Amino acid sequence: MVAPAPRQHKGTNTRPPREERLFGVPLPLWIAFFAFADLMLAFPELDLAVSAWFFDPQAGFVAERRWWERLLYHSIDVVLIGLVLALVAAWWRGRARVKQGLGRQGPSGRQLVLLIALLVLVPGLVVNQGLKENLGRARPISLTEFGGTSAFTPAFLPSDEGGGSFSSGHAAAAFFVVVVAVELASARSLWFVLALAYALAIGWIRIASGGHFLSDVMTSAFLVWMGYLSLLALWPAGTATPGDRSLDQS
Repeated sequence: MVAPAPRQHKGTNTRPPREERLFGVPLPLWIAFFAFADLMLAFPELDLAVSAWFFDPQAGFVAERRWWERLLYHSIDVVLIGLVLALVAAWWRGRARVKQGLGRQGPSGRQLVLLIALLVLVPGLVVNQGLKENLGRARPISLTEFGGTSAFTPAFLPSDEGGGSFSSGHAAAAFFVVVVAVELASARSLWFVLALAYALAIGWIRIASGGHFLSDVMTSAFLVWMGYLSLLALWPAGTATPGDRSLDQS
């Protein structure tokens, strides 16, 4: 004998509760970002300690001016230009396929505009033109602790040292590549794994060569992802959830 199904009371909401968001960003991510900022402000010596792992008093920073460090350093410009051109070309080809009735393959117009807007707003304006140009944090390689002449400034605080350490433009650009992989493939795709490995490598060489602190790299990663989610919140309803996007999406 089959037991009867339990009766549902009127007004019972069986759907999972909606995640609380602020400007499109989940509250746990806001909490994680501010917790990280508080940690770096409360214990600024963490930045110095991490950079010291890659510094030798006799040889300087272990990755400075090595051929593989220079290769990765200069690769970001090539990757960004190639990626933007590939996105535009793929969108144009998909547009032509739609007109021919063949179905879209490649990014939609909405996705193309979203990604380019993210690149311009966060790595371009917020990081490079905003934080780096105005906070003036000295780079690790310039500090007295590592053989230079500049004074150390904790993350998130303004400095009169005239440096461009906070936050990392290279890391912001590299983590933009990760967002592209999530937007056009998914967070479970090989493209995401490759993009994340590249972003982590860029972040690592910027720290190991004395160009940036750990907090510079981490802040850029936070800003790019939070900027992406904020832009998604402004997009018209009906777009897919991050991580569930595919290359054949119309």
